[in-house]
Amino acid sequence: MKNNCLCHSCLRRPTGFSLVELLIALFIIQLIIAPVYLMFTEAQKTMFKAADTLTASHLASSLVAGLRDAPVKALRPQPLEDDTKLASPLDLESLGVLPVPAEFTRKLEIIPVDLAGKEGGPYYLVEVQISWFNRKTSTPVEYIVRDLLRGKK
Repeated sequence: MKNNCLCHSCLRRPTGFSLVELLIALFIIQLIIAPVYLMFTEAQKTMFKAADTLTASHLASSLVAGLRDAPVKALRPQPLEDDTKLASPLDLESLGVLPVPAEFTRKLEIIPVDLAGKEGGPYYLVEVQISWFNRKTSTPVEYIVRDLLRGKK
């Protein structure tokens, strides 16, 4: 049987959402969005860390490559020193190495190594230290590369 009532209460149909329904929907959306947001922020941190480490690796290897290509008489003991303060023939221009970006520092140390019985020496332990500050936490980070180079007498 069809209801033909035309009174106000029968004509009124429920429209919209109740406050409780909206709060439940927002809670469910928050449960989905929060982990996704955290995933993206962690991915960004990892990306910045990887980019900075890759830059540090290139900065260190370029200085070691410059030392490998330098005249063998250029290799000599060198205390740990900022690369901008190195004297010729170890200065950046003589080695054909570009300076580091402003947010990085690069230091060089060259230590003579006694490898008794090894021909072709003298040998030098080259240590290159790259330092910078983490982009998110501002904590200091250091990247160190060591290599053994052979000079000539």
